[in-house]
Amino acid sequence: MNHLFDISRISCRASLSSKKKCLLSLADLIESSLDSSELDDGVDMEVIDALTARERLGCTGLGYGVAIPHGRVDFITTPIGAAITLDEPVEFDAADGEPVDIIIGLLIPEAEVDGHLKILAGLAKFFNEADNRNAMRESNSAEEILTFLQNLDSPEVSEGAD
Repeated sequence: MNHLFDISRISCRASLSSKKKCLLSLADLIESSLDSSELDDGVDMEVIDALTARERLGCTGLGYGVAIPHGRVDFITTPIGAAITLDEPVEFDAADGEPVDIIIGLLIPEAEVDGHLKILAGLAKFFNEADNRNAMRESNSAEEILTFLQNLDSPEVSEGAD
């Protein structure tokens, strides 16, 4: 997960008032880092479509205020992650009924099925820990969040993702 996140794809303490606005913001963050050659007609819609299609299959709210909207697309070659923390939680239809204030968005190359599952498992394990969720919530800048998310590369997380 070394290059999953980049400072340009992180928003700290955003003021977003709905699940839809959160998904649109994730799509904007991801699109901002795509190669201009990847941004042909329709790709911008494919990002939001991939994220919302997965939500229609079942909510990506893990519980404890964390959601991981994700989707697979054919126009990227490596996984791309984006992260948003919210100043106020929003309803996300999570299984535990709790609103969400940490949102991790993922786009995965279409052919990378095993990699997709490993990344999701690693993130789920990471955010299952209250200390990790609390540290993310206490971050005051995109830089702090990025530094924190680099812990996803630690051996303990990688082991859980195998």
